[in-house]
Amino acid sequence: MTRAGVLTLLPALVFGAAALLFGLPELFFVAATCVGLALAAGVAVVLRPPLQLACTPARRRIPAGTPLGIDVRVSNRARRRTSPPTILIDESADLPGVVLSLPPMPSGALREERYHLSTPRRGWRHIGPLSFEVADAFGLARHSHRAAPRNRVLVWPRIEDLAGFSGTIDDATERRRRARIVPGAETDFHSLRRYEPGDDPHRIHWPSSTRNQELLVRRFEAVQRPETLLYLETDAAAAAPEVFERMVSAAAGLATLAAADAGSVRLITRGGTEVRATGTPVPVLDALAFVSQSSSDEPAAPLLPVGAARMILLAVVGDMTPDRPDDLPRFLGRRVILQFWRDEPPSSHRDVVAIGPEEATAERWAAYLAQGPGAAWQRDASIAAQVRG
Repeated sequence: MTRAGVLTLLPALVFGAAALLFGLPELFFVAATCVGLALAAGVAVVLRPPLQLACTPARRRIPAGTPLGIDVRVSNRARRRTSPPTILIDESADLPGVVLSLPPMPSGALREERYHLSTPRRGWRHIGPLSFEVADAFGLARHSHRAAPRNRVLVWPRIEDLAGFSGTIDDATERRRRARIVPGAETDFHSLRRYEPGDDPHRIHWPSSTRNQELLVRRFEAVQRPETLLYLETDAAAAAPEVFERMVSAAAGLATLAAADAGSVRLITRGGTEVRATGTPVPVLDALAFVSQSSSDEPAAPLLPVGAARMILLAVVGDMTPDRPDDLPRFLGRRVILQFWRDEPPSSHRDVVAIGPEEATAERWAAYLAQGPGAAWQRDASIAAQVRG
């Protein structure tokens, strides 16, 4: 019952009492009319067939801070026109309220709409349940009809845009598809050799062929790329909760960058999380959506995976010395450490990117790479991608 419906019933009670007290049938007729209108309105909204709704999130995974689009298809399968307008309510726990207002729809009509939800936090983002709220033509009664059950999407951490790579996973995947590089390996130019019948003419190196007066073709060899090890410090004593969220965003950016460049990245944390992603960083980003800080009373020591001696290390740590944990020094010469400090900046290290409380991660990363080739990936015949300290 709406406020107008309540205001209709109150005079009915007053007029009914006055009719019984003073014996005035006219007042009793007015009271009965008011009660009849309210009851008719209530029965109409309860028995009216609801609209049909299909709800589909535009994406099943989305970085935090990106508006989540929800596509809805509304159809009226009743034999009569819906009137007056109907509102759609999203009853999600964190943001309940009206998300769409639908105009009257004739019988058999189909309408497609989209509304957006915020994604302030990583983890699961619930959608709905969704319900239609209908009212009668006079606005005396209102009734809600359940339209769609609860759904959910996975919200990744905010992905830092590092070293010019796009922060979207779709772009990283498309770059690898166009390059036709198998996960974990790449095909590099090795040398020139004489042309033999059956060779691909597109591989002929014309400048060298002209200089040597004979056809020379490029020779390629598959070179194994080293896997990238991504370490995230989860000790609660290393960073405040808001700083830890910045660390997780930086780790997400490094995972996207490493997957696009090296093709394989493995995430480990002090709390014991270990996830490997090949080709795209989706499994790592899924794990980062739920990673949390662990108690510093009994910190667990991360175990290095098999083959760590040939891995490149990208580490994200808090306000601590860059030699913690004890395994980090093993990667000297092939590591980069992003250290988020709170009170005082750490001492200068050639393989440490110090990021202060008011500094942007992407800007500090770009400034670090601009210092010289010692902080960037280098390739040679034996190792296709390497971080040099």
